[in-house]
Parts: sequence; structure tokens; C-alpha cells
Amino acid sequence: MSASDHDFLVNEDLPPRQRIAALCQQAGYQCRGMPLHKQPDGPIIAWVKFGLTVTTAEAKTQDWVAQALQADPEACVRVPRIFDAFTTVPHPFFTVGHIVMEYIDAPDCQESDVELAAKAVERLIRAPAPVSAAPGPVGGGQAIHTFFHGWESDITYQTLEELEAHVNGILRLKGDSRRVDFEADASKGLVLCPCDIHPGNFKKIGDRVVALDSRATCFMPPAFLAFAMEAPVNNFAFQVAQRVRYPPSANVSPMLSASYFLVPHGTNEIGQPNSFSFDLS
Repeated sequence: MSASDHDFLVNEDLPPRQRIAALCQQAGYQCRGMPLHKQPDGPIIAWVKFGLTVTTAEAKTQDWVAQALQADPEACVRVPRIFDAFTTVPHPFFTVGHIVMEYIDAPDCQESDVELAAKAVERLIRAPAPVSAAPGPVGGGQAIHTFFHGWESDITYQTLEELEAHVNGILRLKGDSRRVDFEADASKGLVLCPCDIHPGNFKKIGDRVVALDSRATCFMPPAFLAFAMEAPVNNFAFQVAQRVRYPPSANVSPMLSASYFLVPHGTNEIGQPNSFSFDLS
């Protein structure tokens, strides 16, 4: 499958996928990313993110958002366009994902760049969702969000109703009488939920920001955005959240209860509509 199959940006200078994969394997999978050169001593033509958790779904989401921001010349943030995304199977027991994207030479943000990052996040969450999008990454796939144990859902939600039923199933199993209503919450559509907010995921070019790493960025009901803002994962994310305007949601409190209930179980499977626990009261 080529870049054109995903509407990615074409880069005629890229070497074959097999060569890219070999270079990544040579660099070592602990590396997570590397610059790509057309010639060994030539300029950088792309950046390759690779690893066991890297997926084509992440690439699709990143490129969707990148194109939306590219269409807005006033945007204070940009996202690297995607050239290609593919997986390899270097070992029978695991696959490795590769995302080949634009290389943007700029310094990382620092802990002191909270204001810049907050403006970037506030613009990112206004990126439009694809028409008829299901909760999760663009094109479908497991949702990556801090609500879930290990940040990754165990299933792919085909509809908003499935996600709502799962969270309510967890609450029912916990003995919590509250219920979430994501359909009402998302009456105006899904929103982009960037969860992995830390300085290393932002670069700065003057008063503008480049947002990186779209793995923990999915289109979800607005309650999930409020959840990420009200339950930040680090101090930088907390400082950013204090400066971001986002729609509040009454669903956050029961969601926090459901999320905490997943922790001692060590799994997201409980409460799923197709699980043994769903009908327990």
C-alpha cells in the first residue's frame, strides 16, 4: 500500500520501505525515531517514527489534523504532514510500525513554554472530526486516551453508543448509580483529545508551535477532552490545562470513577457489552 492510498503527502525522494525499515532496525527499536537522508551526507528529507506501538491509525490522524491546520494560515500551531506509514514483521512475535513524516528543524519546548503549548492545544482541539467518525483515531482503531488502563482501549468502538455502553457497564459493575450520556455530550460532534501533553511533544518556531506525537490523540466525545484537562498526567499538562478553554462536561465525575475502577483489575475488558461482567448489577 502506497502513500497515495492514504492521501498522504507524496515525497519522491523517499527510499523504498524495505530500506527505511532496515535503517530503523539498524538504529535499534529503543531509538523510537530517526532522521532520513537521501544520501548519507545529504540533507534530512524526512523523520521516521517507529516502534511496537506505532500504527497507521496514528499516521492517519496526524495527517488529517495537519491538513486541517495547513488550510488555516492564521493557525498558531502546525503538525508535520505524513509521507508514508507501514508495518513490518521483523520477528514472529511482534510487528513494528513506521511513520515517515516531514522533518521540522526546531528546538523542543521547555517547561517554561506553557503559554505557547496552551495556545497550541486550544487550536488543536478545534480541528474538525471526519464526517461519521467513530470514537478513536481517524479511519478506526483502538482509542488511545488516559481514561483507559494503559491508555489503550481493548476494543475498537464502532459507534458512540458502544463507548457509552462500555463506560456505563463499568459503573454498573462498580455499583455506581450514575451514568454517562455521550450522545448528548457530542451533539455537535467528536473533538480532538490530545492527552500526552509534555514539552518534548512540542517544538517552537518563534511564536508558533509544532505539535508532535499523535499516538495519544484521538477524536472522542467532548467529555474525554474535559477528562484529559481535569485529570492531567504531569505538571506541565496541568499548567497547560489551566490555560485552555474547553467545554465542561458533567460526565467527567462518573468517568473518573469508572477509570479508577479499572486500575485494580488491570484491564479494560470489564463492563464491555460483550463481556461476562456487563449484565452484573
